[in-house]
Amino acid sequence: MGGAQPEHNAICLNIGGELRTQLRGSGCRPFPSDQRVKVNAGSPYLYPDLSVACEPQFTTINGLRTLLNPILIVEVMSPSSAADDRGAKFLQYQTIDALRDYVLVDSVAVGVLHFHERDAIWQPQLVESLEGRLEVPSLGIEVPISEIYLDSGIGSA
Repeated sequence: MGGAQPEHNAICLNIGGELRTQLRGSGCRPFPSDQRVKVNAGSPYLYPDLSVACEPQFTTINGLRTLLNPILIVEVMSPSSAADDRGAKFLQYQTIDALRDYVLVDSVAVGVLHFHERDAIWQPQLVESLEGRLEVPSLGIEVPISEIYLDSGIGSA
């Protein structure tokens, strides 16, 4: 969705930059919000704020290439999108076979809710401290929460 608040944009840039730096040379690639992702329930595709695929695969839907195999999806939540990001969108994203990590980032206060899929169970972990870290085991990376919120005006980061 276009027209995001400055805090949302800062957070997206920060996470995207961290992902790009940490995944360089790994065969895994981050994608920004303009990259649509195929889901297998509801709408045929969604536009997450960020996604990562290793050896990306695409299909063409209505003339545009659509990502098939994200391993990580990140949504930066606003007060108006939080319920959908936690509910209907998460259910749709769970229909993607490759997906192992779903991360919800609060754009109003420091808070990162990370769901990691293990043995068909989505296990949540909440980090609400700038001193914490977002650990993404499927990609073998860690992102400091302070870097996620850097220059966003949230939590004095």
